[in-house]
Amino acid sequence: MRYGIVRRQRAGALESGWRSGLLVIATLLAIVAAVADFLTPPDVVFFWLVVMAPVLAATLLRPWAVAVVGLVALLMVWVMTVRHGLAGTTAQTVRLGAILGMTVLSAAFAHRLGVLESRAHRGAEKESTLAAIVHSTEDAVIMTDLDGTITTWNEGATRQYGWSAEEAIGREISLVYPPDSMDGLPETLATLRRGDGTGAFEARRVRKDGAVVDVSVSMSPVRDRHGRVVAVACIERDVTVLKRAEEQRRQIMERSALAERLESLGQLAGGVAHDFNNLLAINLNYLDFVLEQTSDPDARQDLTRARASAERARELTRQLLLFARQEPGDGDVIDLDSVIEDARALLGRTIGGHVELITRPSPQPLAIRADWGRMEQILLNLVINARDAMPDGGTVIIEAAPVELDDDPDRLPPLPAGSYAQLQVSDTGTGMTPEVAARIFEPFFTTKAKQHGTGLGLATVYAIVTESGGDISVTSEPQVGTTFRILLPTVTAGTAPPDDAATQASGSAGRRVLVAEDDPEVRRIAVRILETNGYQVSQAEHGRAALDRIHRRPFDLLITDVIMPEMSGSRLAETVRMQYPGLRILLISGYSEETARVQHLVMDGVPLIHKPFTAVELLDAVRQALGVTADAANT
Repeated sequence: MRYGIVRRQRAGALESGWRSGLLVIATLLAIVAAVADFLTPPDVVFFWLVVMAPVLAATLLRPWAVAVVGLVALLMVWVMTVRHGLAGTTAQTVRLGAILGMTVLSAAFAHRLGVLESRAHRGAEKESTLAAIVHSTEDAVIMTDLDGTITTWNEGATRQYGWSAEEAIGREISLVYPPDSMDGLPETLATLRRGDGTGAFEARRVRKDGAVVDVSVSMSPVRDRHGRVVAVACIERDVTVLKRAEEQRRQIMERSALAERLESLGQLAGGVAHDFNNLLAINLNYLDFVLEQTSDPDARQDLTRARASAERARELTRQLLLFARQEPGDGDVIDLDSVIEDARALLGRTIGGHVELITRPSPQPLAIRADWGRMEQILLNLVINARDAMPDGGTVIIEAAPVELDDDPDRLPPLPAGSYAQLQVSDTGTGMTPEVAARIFEPFFTTKAKQHGTGLGLATVYAIVTESGGDISVTSEPQVGTTFRILLPTVTAGTAPPDDAATQASGSAGRRVLVAEDDPEVRRIAVRILETNGYQVSQAEHGRAALDRIHRRPFDLLITDVIMPEMSGSRLAETVRMQYPGLRILLISGYSEETARVQHLVMDGVPLIHKPFTAVELLDAVRQALGVTADAANT
């Protein structure tokens, strides 16, 4: 702005100078004419007065005006010379030639002055436009002298940094530099004094209110007409919002890639666990059979240890299925604070005396729909990880609070707007590097020794949270600590528990059961359990064989695996439902009910038991399918 004003002032001064010069010439001519009035005849004085006319007309900067005045002057001189008897004389010719010459010179002079004035005006307009652009741009445009003192400060700089031009001009450019970035300023100014630009780079600046912003900076030297560096021009653009948006996009892409990776791993884990469940069902039940028949203490001790190992393997497959979202869980309306309070004693014993446990409940009830046991599992897994990160002691903080999320598509985590319960578990442990934090939710990824972890703990937590419609994130800094943040949607409390629809009926004795299972060992185990408990059992190796037996004799219950050759269990169940609506059905699967329903393997209203099952679990499922209570079954 200030530079444009100076240029316009210079243009005006140039125009005024030329016109003043012409007026001076005209004045001198008038003085000469006045002196000549005493020394020459009157016509000579008149002649010089006429000569001044074209010169004075040149001050209008219009050549045509000079020409008109010159023609009038020629006419007047011609009339004057004729009147004095000088027509055709040398004196007349000289005088007319002088007027004509003065007119031509004055016209050329006026033309030249007009060109210079036009150029000056155009330059002033350009400078005015440039000044307006600099004034209105959103970017901060700052000029300093070679020592870094601010000389120009536009409105964009005021909007961006909060200081007005009056406050900033005359102060050092370090006014907008954070304290931790001052070291490089002298070197930057030295580079600019040498005439080298800095190019575009990103830096941090501080506002008048103390807020730190990210800016894109371009600094270049300003030279005078002799090529000497006389100032520094700096253009700075606030990119804080842009960088925040880029960071959000990066995190969204990382979370999306993680979700896809975990989904693929989950499918693999689910398939492995499904096949492994068949083997575990066989091992567990045969161990139970042998335990029932063995009285030798040493043998029973060995068998009990073997069964305990199989149970641990069973729990591992359950974690795999949970990670793969193939392990069903009951969703009840529970209070998050109550879960934390009930688990406090267990968590305190788990972390030991060298770690302090602090709980901070929510100021208001936080009703969520989740499985109580799984919420305790989340707390236990996170607290155990915190304990292992603090071998020399520290603090674990568990806190709950209500959170409201607005409808922001760029928000992280990408959850729908609404009310959420926030659960945070923080520790003062060793922390994690960004590379480790990016993989902690992957199954089997662990930084612990082999004997101290399976790598499924945090993967299980991730599965439980996301299955509940929530999100989990982690922030960590090496040697500072780690914080896990979980968001779960809140619900209206007060949901009543489901009624028990099981009806009293007669015991199991004499009930006819058909077992359809393609795995001969699983089928043999199921038959043995049922026959031992008084059921009349028939068996079939696939769906068509089972349907043929149903056609030949009546049954009270059909137990069928959902996946079999010839005819699947789901198709068998549909056929039986249509042809024998009174026949009860119980499905068996190594998949969860949710996965089975997605793959159309089960039917609404048909109970499902999951492999591997124990004798107690199978008998309970059979009694529920038949509508027989445990008390009635034992009568």
